[in-house]
Amino acid sequence: MVNVCVTGGLKKDRELIDDIVWWCKDMLLPRHRVIDIEVKLIKTFEEGAEGFCYRGGDDRDFHIEIDHRLSRTVSREEFIEVVIHEMIHVWQGTTNRLIDKLKGGSYKQMWMCKDGKYRNYTETKYEKQPWEVEAYKMSGPLTKHYMDQEL
Repeated sequence: MVNVCVTGGLKKDRELIDDIVWWCKDMLLPRHRVIDIEVKLIKTFEEGAEGFCYRGGDDRDFHIEIDHRLSRTVSREEFIEVVIHEMIHVWQGTTNRLIDKLKGGSYKQMWMCKDGKYRNYTETKYEKQPWEVEAYKMSGPLTKHYMDQEL
């Protein structure tokens, strides 16, 4: 069963995010039937980001946090792109392209490279981490596609 829960923020933002999450699920994960996605509209700017995505208790449980002020500080298109960007991370995690490892108290994000091996890029600069490069590359075209369908 697919569960999507959006909390916090303004009602119109929650409704838009709910629509985007379901659209992304259909576009990126059409065959996945068991996934839980929780989106919270909270303050994230103070942590240096417009949004975050991380895995929950199991491989099919994802949490997204989006700054609740974002819809009022950027364009509608940029707001949509941030949500889509975080949903790309859900896709990366669900397909095991990106995995989280917690071993002996240390946390690592591991990326599946072209040779099929996982490598640790946690210490790499944010803009050069392969999961971010891929998410930024995909989010623009997906945002345009979503907005074209929305009209």
